[in-house]
Amino acid sequence: MINIPEEEIKKRILKQIVSLIQIGWRGRIISIGYDDTVKQIKKGKKGFLIIAEDIAERTKRNILKEGNLEYYQLFTKSELGSFIGKKEVGIIFVPMTKFGLKLKSLIAQYFELKRR
Repeated sequence: MINIPEEEIKKRILKQIVSLIQIGWRGRIISIGYDDTVKQIKKGKKGFLIIAEDIAERTKRNILKEGNLEYYQLFTKSELGSFIGKKEVGIIFVPMTKFGLKLKSLIAQYFELKRR
């Protein structure tokens, strides 16, 4: 059995998360930004949010008031933006589809390893 260091496993999971965000954006599965996220919530779409670690507290509070959504704070605004060819992205809405469940599972794995 190969023993892979935990840091390497975290890097690999992060790489998969980034890949899925990129695929989700190219496939128009995910929505980015405050306004598009609010539109999805108002349409009654079920999903979760990826919120940048450096987002303004007020913006975070306001988006969470819009809907009772689970969220993960991961990456900075500029990192999220760079993944999809934008300058900065503070909020990503991920719908609860097979795609969303896969992404959510990877994020949960990452945070589980990070907590150790």
